Amino acid sequence: MQRRDLGLVALVKVIAAAIVIATGFRAVSDDDFARVVIAQDFAHAPKLDPTGTSWLPFPFWVTGAAMLGAGRTLLVARVTAFVLGVLSAVLVALAAERLAKNRTAALLGAVLAAVFPWSARLGVATVPELPTAALALFAMASLVGPREPRARLFGGLALLGATLSRYDVWPIAAAFAALTGLDALRDRERSAKDRALFILAAALSLLGPFLWVLWNHFTRGNAFDSLDRVAAYRRALGGDADALLARLFAYPLAMARHEPELFSALAVLLALAALPSLRAAARETLRPYARPVALALFQLVALSAALVKDGAPTHHPERAVLVGLLLCALVVGDLAATLLPRASRQARLGAATAAVALLVFSLVIVRRWFRGEDFVPRTDEVAIGDAARALVPPDERVLVEVRDYGHFAITAALGRPEDVILDRDLDPRKPASASTFDAPDALPRRLDEARARFLLGRTASPAAAVLGPPRAVHGSFGLWEHGSR
Repeated sequence: MQRRDLGLVALVKVIAAAIVIATGFRAVSDDDFARVVIAQDFAHAPKLDPTGTSWLPFPFWVTGAAMLGAGRTLLVARVTAFVLGVLSAVLVALAAERLAKNRTAALLGAVLAAVFPWSARLGVATVPELPTAALALFAMASLVGPREPRARLFGGLALLGATLSRYDVWPIAAAFAALTGLDALRDRERSAKDRALFILAAALSLLGPFLWVLWNHFTRGNAFDSLDRVAAYRRALGGDADALLARLFAYPLAMARHEPELFSALAVLLALAALPSLRAAARETLRPYARPVALALFQLVALSAALVKDGAPTHHPERAVLVGLLLCALVVGDLAATLLPRASRQARLGAATAAVALLVFSLVIVRRWFRGEDFVPRTDEVAIGDAARALVPPDERVLVEVRDYGHFAITAALGRPEDVILDRDLDPRKPASASTFDAPDALPRRLDEARARFLLGRTASPAAAVLGPPRAVHGSFGLWEHGSR
């Protein structure tokens, strides 16, 4: 793909990101802010395993490294996410170049992959789904076309980063390693050096999971401690209450429900492809996608099986299968660029009519009746966290009221997690505890224990009545300095 095309895809991604931000989107969930807090901790005190939990380390190394150079702020995390989103679009474009029939098809597919709603949102959110999916898709595309050792090696390296970012690409890495090993053994005409590079690519794709399992074994005493934690968390949230069939089809249904326009376009184009006059062209267009589609389906089956056994690596199914959605966008772009110019006027008219009908159905029925999760900008929490950053001196501790997981947004905006003391733990795996802010008489003792002089909580909390006027107020949150009147 020419530099001009890559630049165009990057520009489209920048525009999509700007539109998403202009609509008020800031975060998918509280996980976005939790990840920022962990990256801030990493920048403050770098360590190999930044979380000590089930979350994989690579995204925190990247964002934490950016913070080491530019400061531990929420803005730095968001700018890093934006840059990674644009780079992800470029990676997808490179994958499209390898898969698509021609330059126009590759460009159209890459643009579609950059702008569909979940791709656009995850291009600015401080979560690793889009970069991970882009790396995985890039690796999947390296399985297609001339079996070049260098391309396969880059694919293995891409999967090393992806598998150290999210668990949901582990099945793709396993399939990539198997196919790469098979190609190395099958092609007897290759030199020993080329076959060795293929084996190295396969090993690189599995290195991330191997190192993570090994790390868990030696540091936590259980090789699969991370996966056990995820399953325990799902059960604590009631994730095991879903019926068997609901779990089995959760991932494919989430894909269709969250991106109905994409699948509507695919359905129309596949109907066109069934026409006798277009069948040969469609078959030729789809041939390069055989391996990537097989890997995406294998991932879907593996994740569905894990969900049935309560061991799925995420409770956000539509985001776990983002690589499948990106691949679907490339297929739609390729088929559209190939079939529509060849179709008769009557076939194009029928396809346009069907597309409009399905678009109306998607917008009016699917998106209206099957709403996805609500997004959490946490505007007030971020504002009071910013105020605390300006008013609370460094190394002064702040006792923060915990009502929900919005405390992550407060801490991320404050930018100094080491100075934050949470007044209680909301982990559903632990017994529930009362908030200190509900018992004003106990506040002095709690402040002494925490060695904190500042408090941050709701202005409507029982504690607010005895704390005096706050130093700052944003929305329903206030910041107090204990002993200040």
